[in-house]
Amino acid sequence: MDHADSHTTYRYLIDLWTAGVRDYHSLLSDYLTANSIFVAAIGLLFARQPLTLIFNLLVIILCSFGVLMTLQMAIVLGRFSAQTTLWEWHLRGIENSSEWTHPKLFVDLHRYRDRHESLAEKDSDPPIIHPTWALRQHRQWWAHREISFPLFFGTVYVLFLAWSLTQLVG
Repeated sequence: MDHADSHTTYRYLIDLWTAGVRDYHSLLSDYLTANSIFVAAIGLLFARQPLTLIFNLLVIILCSFGVLMTLQMAIVLGRFSAQTTLWEWHLRGIENSSEWTHPKLFVDLHRYRDRHESLAEKDSDPPIIHPTWALRQHRQWWAHREISFPLFFGTVYVLFLAWSLTQLVG
């Protein structure tokens, strides 16, 4: 790839990466809102005492859709996360090429965020930036939003579903 092609590819990849990050956070926000509404609706239905058959069946239906929504949430957010990682990987490849003369933003991001290396630049204030505890925890399996949020909401839905099924049978 020649110098002009690498700059064009880099710009396209930056646009894809930016759009992917924006779409990921937008979808995360939408899923959190939808799941919160579902959980609130189920909670309101549970607050009705005694829980009649029709409301119990409605809770079971909402919980079933909630479980499906959390599975979809995990898949879609995981896909966007993987796609963003791919764009970052390609961007680092371009920045690591011998012809790249611009700042290596994604190489530095990878070193700082993923490898937990401090970054130094004497003209910056402060001259050294150290990775925080949150950055070190971010890549743990339980800190991934595409895992932790579906796991949380899925657990809530399963518990509500189990409770409503015991009410239906008992």
